[in-house]
Amino acid sequence: MSNYTPAMIAKLQAAAPLNLAKAKDLAADFGLPYRSVIAKAKHLKLDYVVTAKAAKQIRSSKADIVDAIAKAVSVDPSDLDGLALAKASALNNLLMNIS
Repeated sequence: MSNYTPAMIAKLQAAAPLNLAKAKDLAADFGLPYRSVIAKAKHLKLDYVVTAKAAKQIRSSKADIVDAIAKAVSVDPSDLDGLALAKASALNNLLMNIS
């Protein structure tokens, strides 16, 4: 038993190629989850354009921040080894204020 009527399938085919926004709009019209709409579109071999995921931000480690602080104040990083226990936000603030 299918949740999709022939009219719903025709509406899906008319909206091809689908993307996330179109799938969510159709899902709201059909009263079904958008994932179901995407799955049905793939089952019908309709094109579905996947949206690109946002790139992950590269975060520096606390050790890198301490090394940058040591370089900014011309001190050996081993003299500042206790700083690595501080919060990363505090270390970033310190680095921004001494640079």
